[in-house]
Amino acid sequence: MGHEHLEQGDLKICQSCGMPMPTAELLGTDQNGNKIEDYCVYCYENGAFKQPNITLQEMADICTGYMVEEGMDENVARKLLAEQLPHLKRWSDPAAVSPAN
Repeated sequence: MGHEHLEQGDLKICQSCGMPMPTAELLGTDQNGNKIEDYCVYCYENGAFKQPNITLQEMADICTGYMVEEGMDENVARKLLAEQLPHLKRWSDPAAVSPAN
């Protein structure tokens, strides 16, 4: 199953971590193993979040680490994530998030 590219201009962004998902391999899966377009394979698999109790701040910290590894300045990464993550489906839709307590 090679690198199946999604349509140009139809770039999917994970609604949990904000990662671009340019290929189908990066798409998460529902409980039946079907690809879904809302979440990446690192955040969502078999119809559930891999880290169901993670907080927005914890997600930002994890993502910052990956972005710094890719060569981004840490302060730039943190600012970008602080601006974008709260607007993603997982963090802006209370029904999509499990209560932390």
